[in-house]
Amino acid sequence: MNQKVVNIIFALGIIVLLVLNFTKKTTSSTSASSGNSEVSTSLKVAYVDLDSIQEKYVYYQEKMLEFDKKKEAADRDLNAAFQKIDNERLAFLKKGQSITQAEAENFQQMYQGKLQNLDQQKKVLENNIAEEGMKTMDELKKRMNDFIVEFNKQKHYSYIFSHSSAINFLFYKDTTYNITNEVVEGLNQAYKNQPQGK
Repeated sequence: MNQKVVNIIFALGIIVLLVLNFTKKTTSSTSASSGNSEVSTSLKVAYVDLDSIQEKYVYYQEKMLEFDKKKEAADRDLNAAFQKIDNERLAFLKKGQSITQAEAENFQQMYQGKLQNLDQQKKVLENNIAEEGMKTMDELKKRMNDFIVEFNKQKHYSYIFSHSSAINFLFYKDTTYNITNEVVEGLNQAYKNQPQGK
């Protein structure tokens, strides 16, 4: 993980601590000024485990399966093309002593040109696959954000954090505040209910 990402994570952690500290002080001072009356504004926090989302969210699983199939098909096509060129090379070499200097030079030039073309195709395919992966992740993030906004209209959390084994800036998490199962269930229901083709 590069230093910039680490700095961002620590900055987010500090902001959260400051907000929690400020809210606690505000709540304490409000409680003190109003005697024993209950404070209406309380901080309500929850978190979602992104690893569980990846394991259980049907839309994510389908997209990853589709993505993997496209990647495998592209790899197969490229491997077949490389194999075809290599077979041409082997067939040419079988001519043995009858190959003239001019034929060898022409074949070498043609062979190198085909390899360069395939390398270019490989780079283009890899870029397309990476772009598609980014679009899929952006769509997943949008779906989750949209769902959580609707979900929170009833739950009224002050903050909903995300947690994953890859990026973890929560030093401690009480599983009482884990709302992952509710979120996954809601996401899957929303995906099931949406019109086909979206």
